[in-house]
Amino acid sequence: MKKITLIIFSTVFSIYSSYGQFTTMFNDTIQSFGTLNSVCQDDSFYYVIGGLNNSILKIDKQGSIVEKRKFTYSGFYFQAFSYNSVVLNGSSIVSCGQANDTTNKVTGVVVSVDKHSLDTLWFKNYESPDTNGAYQFSENTAIKTTPDGGYIVTGNFHDNSVSKSRSYLMKIDSVGGVEWRRTYNNYYTFFDIEVASDSGYFVPSGLNGTNALQLVKFDSQGVYQWKVGVTSNVNAGYPMSVTIHDDNFAILGFNYLYDISNFLSAVVVAKVDLNTKSLLWEKNYYTFHSFECLTLHQAMGVETLPNGDIIVSGTAIENSMKGVILKLNSNGDSLWTKTYNYSPLNSYDCQLNDLIVCDDGGFMGVGFLSDQGGSGWTAWMFKTDSNGVVGFENPKEKGKSEKLKVWPNPSKDYTTISITQTLYQESEIIIYSSLGQIVKTLSLQKQQQEIEINLQGFEVGLYYFELRTVNKIIGTGKFVKE
Repeated sequence: MKKITLIIFSTVFSIYSSYGQFTTMFNDTIQSFGTLNSVCQDDSFYYVIGGLNNSILKIDKQGSIVEKRKFTYSGFYFQAFSYNSVVLNGSSIVSCGQANDTTNKVTGVVVSVDKHSLDTLWFKNYESPDTNGAYQFSENTAIKTTPDGGYIVTGNFHDNSVSKSRSYLMKIDSVGGVEWRRTYNNYYTFFDIEVASDSGYFVPSGLNGTNALQLVKFDSQGVYQWKVGVTSNVNAGYPMSVTIHDDNFAILGFNYLYDISNFLSAVVVAKVDLNTKSLLWEKNYYTFHSFECLTLHQAMGVETLPNGDIIVSGTAIENSMKGVILKLNSNGDSLWTKTYNYSPLNSYDCQLNDLIVCDDGGFMGVGFLSDQGGSGWTAWMFKTDSNGVVGFENPKEKGKSEKLKVWPNPSKDYTTISITQTLYQESEIIIYSSLGQIVKTLSLQKQQQEIEINLQGFEVGLYYFELRTVNKIIGTGKFVKE
């Protein structure tokens, strides 16, 4: 027996703020596309690098793909890293990562694309600087623009024959030419970088052979200047991300194993005063069963908002893998935590690869999902408002809301949803929170054309709903609980 499902999504945040941002929110997949690894934006579009498909997507602010282009390089298979691996520099989109050549040798690469046409402007590969041994593995992990119009790139390499792991900084000009590259034998796992106000660089890293995680300051030529220890936890993991706030503070995000036997990780955030070169605080967050980071397709990021609030993002494990956003104030106190899955009705493993703060104050996340126990990955992206709330309206389904009428609206006690077409099957109303939790379920009989909803117990706010079959949205609407 087929059922038609009327799904209502709720938000309990500011009515006017959420209402104004509703049309810019989405939660969607891109079939047969693999993964989405990193994202940047300008005033009109998001630009997303797709790792497994060597592709770049141009997406408008409503979540519709405007254009996509596949990278084609003779003899190379390009793959971007998660987080901070793409930047917008004028009319150019520049991304770093790694590539396998025809001999399966792995080298670091940087590619530049015209943001208007998505045509490739230049492609450069950079081999390991270590000439010892028969095989080298090199990867470019993060890229930022520099004041002179060029780029600074972080990377790591190892030589299997001598079991060396080293990190490097590489300064390149506006067309990818190497100006200098410095290798650091004492440091490992460079995965992020920020450009300092004096044109130097801040890099989170650790000392080889120890768990001493640090924020390291280099000058504009990559020469070491000073460092600050950011944790005393012996089970801390690699620092994955750093961001600078007002040129005075650095925020670092990493993880640590709180359950070594089961390999379960928690979130750690540290704040450093750049003027006094001292650690202000370090705090742990046990919000999730485990917090995953540090693989090519799973990562962790930190950003700061203009008021100093901190946004931490990554992939959490509960019953399944889910994208997660943790919002903290400037003192590290938790404000809210939200998890994200493509569909609350299906057990997808969803991994968040990158998250940016959008021009409207919301958040744009990209990654991929897979069926538990299944094979193959599907590209996944979502857009939230400033409270981390996803509006589940599908922009492609606009114009169908005339099939549903809601009255009175706004309402304090009851509202009625009228269905202007006949339902020939039994159906049901499933009420969800904005994050997919089921709030209430109601049944509809055949040919029933309206349903009264008791709003007692509903918090004041804006609610969205969809009338859908199993695979198709029939209509959408929204109402306000006063």
